[in-house]
Amino acid sequence: MTLRFFFLGVLQKIFLDTTRLLAEKTNNLLEELWNYIENGKLIQSAILLLAAQEHIRRGCSSKKNGSSKKDGFYVINKRILWLSFALRWEKGSNEMAEKLLNERRALIDCTGLLVDVISQTGQRLSSYIQSHSEVFIFC
Repeated sequence: MTLRFFFLGVLQKIFLDTTRLLAEKTNNLLEELWNYIENGKLIQSAILLLAAQEHIRRGCSSKKNGSSKKDGFYVINKRILWLSFALRWEKGSNEMAEKLLNERRALIDCTGLLVDVISQTGQRLSSYIQSHSEVFIFC
C-alpha cells in the first residue's frame, strides 16, 4: 500500500515537470491558460498555473505599452475580474439558464481565488512538491 502512494507521488512530480517543460516551449502560454479558464477547466488551469508559474511570472509583452512586461498573474487576474463583472450583468432567459449562469459565476470566482493563491504561495508549494516526491494520497 505504501509503495502505491509513493508511486503516485513520483508520478505527480513527473507530470508537473513535464507540464513545466511543455509550458516553456509554448508561445502563447497566457492565451492557453485563459482558454482553460474561460472554458471552466479548473483542474487543468490549476496544474498549468502551478507547473508554469515561473514562466507566467516573467509576464508577457504588451503591444499597447511598447516593450514593457506585465506579470502574467496580473494579466490573468484582470481578465478574470472583467469576466466576473460581465457575468454579474448577464441574465438567464429561464430558470435553468439562470442556474447555469450562477454556476459559471461561482466557477470564475473560484478560479480567481485559485490564481491568487498560486500567485502568492505557488513557489513554496512547488518547492515542497519537488522536495517531497513521495506525496501520500489517501483515497
